[in-house]
Amino acid sequence: MKSLVLEKRRELIETVSEVDVELAEAFRNGNDISTSDLDGAIHRATIARKFVPIFMGGTRDPTGLGLLIYGVRSFLPSPIDVSNYALDQSRNGEKVELSGSIDGPFVALAFTMVHRML
Repeated sequence: MKSLVLEKRRELIETVSEVDVELAEAFRNGNDISTSDLDGAIHRATIARKFVPIFMGGTRDPTGLGLLIYGVRSFLPSPIDVSNYALDQSRNGEKVELSGSIDGPFVALAFTMVHRML
């Protein structure tokens, strides 16, 4: 399996290098690409909306859930990394930029998910 894993890792590095200049330069120069270098490149490309990380696994596999949480924490933007907007209902739906700061007003989106077993 080691050779397959190394091959797939190289494919991932090549793919992310197509959308991240910093990783592309390191890859072209033949530098060793560390896990943190690759994670950083995936994070930057995800924020720029040039790359979408996809995770596979099942609900009964605790390892898959751990990888999903790692991916959310490592690759998705935090509220301070992106611009978010809301419609201020007290001002006739005026578009307002949200700061993402912990000192700012609390804003939340509530949703539910229904999963049915067949």
